Amino acid sequence: MKYITYNIKKTFIIFVLSATCYMLHATCISAQQVNLSMTPPIVQTRIKPGKSIIIAYTVENSGDPTNLQFLIRPFTPVGQLGSLTVSQQLEGPVQFNLENADAVLEKPFFFPSKEKRQAVLRIYIPPGVPDGDYYYMVMAETVPAFGVAGQSTGVASASIGSPLLISITESGVTEVKATIGEFSFIPDYTFTIGNNIVRIVDNAKELPIICSVRNMGRNLIQPQGIITDQFGDTKNKYNIIPQNILSNSQRVIKTFSDDNLDKAGSTLVLSHLSAGNHRVTAEMTFGENASVQYKTLEFLALPLRLIYISFFSLLVVLGIFVARYLQRKL
Repeated sequence: MKYITYNIKKTFIIFVLSATCYMLHATCISAQQVNLSMTPPIVQTRIKPGKSIIIAYTVENSGDPTNLQFLIRPFTPVGQLGSLTVSQQLEGPVQFNLENADAVLEKPFFFPSKEKRQAVLRIYIPPGVPDGDYYYMVMAETVPAFGVAGQSTGVASASIGSPLLISITESGVTEVKATIGEFSFIPDYTFTIGNNIVRIVDNAKELPIICSVRNMGRNLIQPQGIITDQFGDTKNKYNIIPQNILSNSQRVIKTFSDDNLDKAGSTLVLSHLSAGNHRVTAEMTFGENASVQYKTLEFLALPLRLIYISFFSLLVVLGIFVARYLQRKL
């Protein structure tokens, strides 16, 4: 029995020593710092079929030395909050070529630290390409190097991109075909009086307003306008932030409002509402010579918390009176 116990202890010690030796000889991993910047951050251009233009991009490496490559991928808008989906392959009728003598698209090169590299991109539109918008992402992507002397970089590929918004038009005129899609809020209570719908909100809470623009045309647009909150003779106006609404997409627009900075899914956040009837109007246009579109919301702001407390207090007082009355009767 002692011999068996001795063997078990010996086996365990050998296992621990072996594991320790393995960990001591494990491969070292060195983290790599990636810090890239690209200018210009976004490019919007109009081109006629059969014509070409040249755009110069500059990439700066503020991190560690790395291998880098330039590549171009189409993208499409997703959802209503400005998200994008970038394709895995280069597709579409637009032709791209780097004019640099020392760089080729999708061919890695060594990029030292604290240096800049320029990509001079020629964009050519073949004749016969249909009018419309074509969206691409001009990207600079790191290419991880193989480890040497038993070391690995321990970093996956990282990339930085600049959206390239190309409007192809033979006549030079773009299509404007848009409407105010959603203009709404979530009330605390809703009920109907006759043919009228009454919406009630708590004036002590923030009220997010959602306003989205639906672009049904083949070219991007930039809505301009204001959203007004009217209470009696008082009008609070909020200017719409200029932003691109890509073709055949819908997007929630934003306004210049301090209360709205951290509300990603809303256009405007109303707070500290005065008790009474409010009329909120969206007024915007989508291009030159385009008609102005309007949409309106109405709601009744009430001190609901105060009403709840008063009602509860009234019930308590009424309950006390009823209890005393019943005691006297008995």
